[in-house]
Amino acid sequence: MFYIRYEHLSESHPSFRVYKIREKDQILQYILHEDLIKITEESREYPKYSHYFMLDESRFSFFRFDVFQTFDKKFTYDDLKKIIEEKCQSTKKHHDVDGERIMIYVDSVFVNGEEKKYVIGEQGEIFFRLYVVYLNKQTMNIINSVYGNLLEVKNISILPQSFHTLLFLRNNLKKDNFVLLYITENSCKAIKIQNGFYYSVETLNLGMAALKQMYKDNGIVQYRYKTYEFIESNPLAKGLVTDTLQFYSQLFCKRFHEKNLTWTDVIVISPITKNVHFIETFNQEYKKTTNNYIVPFHHSNVLNTFNKIREPDDMDAIILMNRDEKIRNTLLQKDDETIKWENDPTM
Repeated sequence: MFYIRYEHLSESHPSFRVYKIREKDQILQYILHEDLIKITEESREYPKYSHYFMLDESRFSFFRFDVFQTFDKKFTYDDLKKIIEEKCQSTKKHHDVDGERIMIYVDSVFVNGEEKKYVIGEQGEIFFRLYVVYLNKQTMNIINSVYGNLLEVKNISILPQSFHTLLFLRNNLKKDNFVLLYITENSCKAIKIQNGFYYSVETLNLGMAALKQMYKDNGIVQYRYKTYEFIESNPLAKGLVTDTLQFYSQLFCKRFHEKNLTWTDVIVISPITKNVHFIETFNQEYKKTTNNYIVPFHHSNVLNTFNKIREPDDMDAIILMNRDEKIRNTLLQKDDETIKWENDPTM
């Protein structure tokens, strides 16, 4: 019923982590070492499925607007459409946007100073945040070459891979400013969240492969596979590991300063979070210049992992599965009557 395709962007080794969701608690997971055009062509072979493409943030442009106006009559959908078009025309004019608008999102709604869930139907002094996301022309052309016109295809959803993670963390941590740091094998991506939305996306050449090479250069490869307790009990091993991780963390902090990413908490999503010594050392280095924290994010008690232990690399997709009502209900095998009962407190 659902395919989720999560992109690992690389010019030389592109790949997609694929989640196939068919029935209750059944998630088939595998990796395809193919580029976007091949993945898109594969999705067209399954027209009865809903397809989610979680693409790298570098394919998108992000804009946020604070809207504050007084409405003497009830705010309508046409009012919202008018505001969206005005903001988008201004964006196109002043920012040379390359691509098509694919996502509109509204939150932080206040009416006469009182927080509201929705803006439609409200009246008075209305404030809300409007978020607009564009997909760049190159990516649009790739998908359109297969589907004709992406915007007319009902079963395709394109989203920045960290979008639901951003909203989940922002809402649960009650923080509008932080950095999402993804450390993969060959590179890492630092996404600066400011005022609750995307501010910048930076790529740093400090993936796990760089750390592995440092272990090799320092003759301590064998300690990559030792437990935290073993290294703690061995002063020589601990010293060598700590020195290596300290140098790696110093490079991170240096790059963070160069990219203007400091002075906020950093949330790490990566298999490297299993290395407790890395988190400890990274925190120590980061705190030398700021009072903020380096926080690993690889699980949450409020997320359903659907009867399987998930790896840190799965967090973005797992959060999407939890937040998307159709996917969540399919995995939990809720029928229409159950959904209706849960959403109606009078029943």
